[in-house]
Amino acid sequence: MNQSTPSAIVVGAGVVGLCTAWSLARRGAAVTVVERGSVPDPRAASCDHHRMIRLSYADPGYCARMTEAYAAWEALWADLPGPLTRYYHERGVLTLSREPGDWGDRARAAMEAAGQPYERLEPGELAARFPHLEPSNEGYGFVSRGGCLMANHILTDLAERLRGQGAAILEQSPVTAIDAEAGEVALADGRRLTADVVVLAGGVGAQALAPDLLPELWARRTVILYADPPADLAEAWASAPCWTDLGGEEDLWGLPPVDGLPLKLGCAIMGRDRPDPEDRTMRPEEIERMLDVYRGRFRGIDRFQVRWGQANHFTCAPGDRFVLKRRERLWVVSADSGHGFKFGALSGEDVAAAALGEAPEAEVARRMAALPA
Repeated sequence: MNQSTPSAIVVGAGVVGLCTAWSLARRGAAVTVVERGSVPDPRAASCDHHRMIRLSYADPGYCARMTEAYAAWEALWADLPGPLTRYYHERGVLTLSREPGDWGDRARAAMEAAGQPYERLEPGELAARFPHLEPSNEGYGFVSRGGCLMANHILTDLAERLRGQGAAILEQSPVTAIDAEAGEVALADGRRLTADVVVLAGGVGAQALAPDLLPELWARRTVILYADPPADLAEAWASAPCWTDLGGEEDLWGLPPVDGLPLKLGCAIMGRDRPDPEDRTMRPEEIERMLDVYRGRFRGIDRFQVRWGQANHFTCAPGDRFVLKRRERLWVVSADSGHGFKFGALSGEDVAAAALGEAPEAEVARRMAALPA
């Protein structure tokens, strides 16, 4: 590797690819980003109006890493041109527990073990604090730090910042092959690029380019519904928090109205593995089911005005763990599994540190997978 000015190619311009490129450039590397679509790509897993970031995690390892994740985002936002509110809105995150040992109860225990702060609320306190909730929500709840990452704004401004730093971003440039030993990337148009370091952060497509390095990856289709609450509940929703798990088996999550956007309803159990890649439309029956699973949870759900629904595809790995593997000059990363955007800036720092030899590969891979030492 050229120690004075190392060169790097990043394949994939989703949140992990762009954050890795930014972290490499910040360390003095000459960076080229190669993306098969546009930047940002509306079909990519990273692309949406906003995503949630939260301290609330039932997995102790990822819960403990959230402090680092916030610090990484704050460093990145400071380097972008817009005000903080273009990239992040702090709203807090509400988690409910209906019985001992459920997801919410385990998340509270993980936060306590990690020293993450939260405020516990009993049923009467929940109803008083959050009048948009149905009184039938039982058990206890807790509120912790979290909010809305404005995903499309982050991706757009980060790409422009990279260009301003001298990075090359090659859009509409599918990769057909990667030579790990030579550090060579072959493009569909016949061009061949070489670098000291190649980082493959290409989502589901990464496996086809490095099949013997990655574990099995697969796509998951999930649906989200944007809607406006009824006028009589608009004031309650104006100060409502995000939510992740409202107790029960439905695995409900979402974001309140923010920055002129409607509220966003999600339900993890409506996800489907290995979908048709072209299945990108939320069907009418899925819209009805989404509203149905929220009955008894949010007041006035039958009076919500649906604005639009959409289907997103993201990459899954075994155990929902992040993966980092290396062969010669090639580093392959999969950091999604439905919870990757909130770690995007930190994953970029991790990959850059490993690729440029600042930290041992095994140590960084363990950290990214949130496994104990």
